[in-house]
Amino acid sequence: MSYTLGLLLEYYRYRHDAIVRIYADDRLVDELSLYSDINMKCTNNVGPLANRLIGPTNETPVLFTPEKLFLFEIDERHLCNRIRIEVQNNHNNHTNGFMTKFSYVKFEWIFLLPSCLLEHNNWMRLLQRSERSGVGSYTAEVEKFPPPSTPGIKHIMGGSFSMEFPLSRKHGITHLGRPKPGTIYVNRFFSRVLWAFGQLNTST
Repeated sequence: MSYTLGLLLEYYRYRHDAIVRIYADDRLVDELSLYSDINMKCTNNVGPLANRLIGPTNETPVLFTPEKLFLFEIDERHLCNRIRIEVQNNHNNHTNGFMTKFSYVKFEWIFLLPSCLLEHNNWMRLLQRSERSGVGSYTAEVEKFPPPSTPGIKHIMGGSFSMEFPLSRKHGITHLGRPKPGTIYVNRFFSRVLWAFGQLNTST
């Protein structure tokens, strides 16, 4: 099975590009050179398709996300123990003990999902199954980012650093982090993110 790793991050560039390397265990998946700022944007996530993905009427149709989504395809055989992200970004105006400007990265969301969920019809099958079950459960839920205690998520990170996210298996699906025991719930948020960035195949 093929999986897709998604990164949503803010970035402020100062003087030089930041380099981001993504590893599945010790295998290099890709290297990014961040050559310009990545700001937050507000997306009006509406329309017939998006409305079906939003779900309950009390969910907002607006998404506030970084303006770029990075996706990486990884074969299942390379997803054994962990995902590691390394950032090289030692760019600032530090002189004589003072620093007023620096380049930084802020990861908003990191997610891993089976690549079959880049198909709109597969999301709809999950949601229909959830509705029939009455509890919104499905074994191939897209997990959110790892637990809040994991360094780097939702925090401004300057300088160079490395983050590791453990991988686990549940119901035959590889997850970022370790899902809690019991039912796994469909996470509609990432279907909406994929839709907002034009990454859902809707041709079938």
